[in-house]
Amino acid sequence: MFKNIPGSFTESVLCSISEPALIYDSDLRVTWANPSAELFFGHSTEFMTGKTCLDLFQSRLECFQDCPVKRSLISRMEETLVVDGVVCPNMLIKAIPYKEESNRFVLSIIYSVPDIDRNKALRRDFAALLNKSATLEEALHDIIDVMRTLTSVSVCGVYAKSGERFRLLRGDGAPEFITDADFTSPSYISQDSLPFDSQNSFPNGVAIIPISVPGRDTRELLFVGKGTLGTKYRNRLEMIANVLAGCIKRLTSS
Repeated sequence: MFKNIPGSFTESVLCSISEPALIYDSDLRVTWANPSAELFFGHSTEFMTGKTCLDLFQSRLECFQDCPVKRSLISRMEETLVVDGVVCPNMLIKAIPYKEESNRFVLSIIYSVPDIDRNKALRRDFAALLNKSATLEEALHDIIDVMRTLTSVSVCGVYAKSGERFRLLRGDGAPEFITDADFTSPSYISQDSLPFDSQNSFPNGVAIIPISVPGRDTRELLFVGKGTLGTKYRNRLEMIANVLAGCIKRLTSS
């Protein structure tokens, strides 16, 4: 039924759906996972391959007691499980058994509420990208690109403390200097309160996010030329600063 999943049309279909999909062998170990499963569990396919149901659903008592994947291997029929709990309400797991030559497999699809936390994958991918850089200067181009992509704002910048001000390290359309205000938390500033001279250039205000690295005197800021960002984009910008803090700590301690 699902022969030769890798590289097949079936794989392209499973990779296009928003629901997590996993394929298990007869030992209940993962042999394949789609991108949505990576987002759902917060792990790569490589990490999940060889893991059992219990490894992935270790906190799901209902799965442990009434595993639909195990039932489908025994019954050789499609099985389902509905979990109605506090952690993951209304989660439906559908298990579809199939056979390749003499080997038995189960395709498991998870229909879940609430939605997958896609920021978890964005955070993981951004951290992996930064790990390729040996210095902050090497990472600046990638940081600006990620800020543009994840906030949908083209005017972005990265600043470092320089004397009594913050100096632009890299950016597009961002002011050269920002005054040394007390940036201890994310600031979404209106046009009439901007900490630099070119107020007319930013009618929607700006976002300024400090990068906080404990025990380090040098300070950096992220700048986005729009202060009226929605909650999703504010969360993403603050996630970028948080990941950068870890990256800077790694670079300065090595």
